[in-house]
Amino acid sequence: MWASVVNQIHPGNGVDAEISKMLPTMHNQVPRSKAPPTPTTLADTQEKEEHKRRNTKRGSLARSWLNADVDDSIFLDLELLVLTFSIGMQDVSTFLDYRCFASNQTGNSVLLATGIVGLGDQLFEVGNVGTSLAAFVAGGFCAGQTGNFLVDGGVLRKRWWLVFSSVVQTAMVFGAWALQYRQPIHADGVAMMVIALLAFSSGAQVAMARGLRITEITTAMATAAWVDIIVDPELWTRKNKGRNRRMAFLISLISGAFVGAWAYRSMGSAFVLLVSAIGKIIVTAALLINDVLVITCEDDLDSQACGEEV
Repeated sequence: MWASVVNQIHPGNGVDAEISKMLPTMHNQVPRSKAPPTPTTLADTQEKEEHKRRNTKRGSLARSWLNADVDDSIFLDLELLVLTFSIGMQDVSTFLDYRCFASNQTGNSVLLATGIVGLGDQLFEVGNVGTSLAAFVAGGFCAGQTGNFLVDGGVLRKRWWLVFSSVVQTAMVFGAWALQYRQPIHADGVAMMVIALLAFSSGAQVAMARGLRITEITTAMATAAWVDIIVDPELWTRKNKGRNRRMAFLISLISGAFVGAWAYRSMGSAFVLLVSAIGKIIVTAALLINDVLVITCEDDLDSQACGEEV
């Protein structure tokens, strides 16, 4: 069109051809206007900041909850009693299968000494007994000393530590169950692995329980509990928390042994270990919702955090 107009003004000069060549290039060189950016409103900015604050607050609350000490309550006692029940089941399984205990190291110590001097070869395997004792000591040492190193003051009540330790223990019991399920014939190598996993887990569990400073519920080994009950000067007192805890501990341990024996006869050792592992899963989940320990003025007169959560 422009070429026609110019040609009418200046006919015959060939300008129309030149302009026709230039117009497409000029058209391509004209900058195209960009759509203006969508303005960020004040409401959008405030919403983003509020969302960020909420996420930060959630993270802070989660860290605070995990770093808090769990309360010494009946709920914690029940969790330890479930662990005790599980240990009772495990010891039945290991004794019937391998003629040794996963947690009762008093019995294992006596059996080991008997086997070393050449007695009892027909009753038990010295290698199994030695493996259990060594793994139990290793589990208790690793869990106890690691907890002492990570947690200030050696009071192992931190929620994150209890949950982490319980997860590791539970994974080991599940590992033993998987081996037992796949290899019901107790070959030497498999037997050693099952015993080691269960004994290490038991040692770590006892170390975790002792770190809670609830000495009446060790979750294993009943001898001390029996003695403490019968020598208790307040045995017949109506309100006696220590006696009640010891009695509950013994009942849980013996009940676990009875249930484990019945399950072993009916379903086999793999089923016994599976039920024991499920019990430990329940405790692991329950530890996440325990109340936070609160220091009162009666508990600590010198504490500046009197009446505050720790």
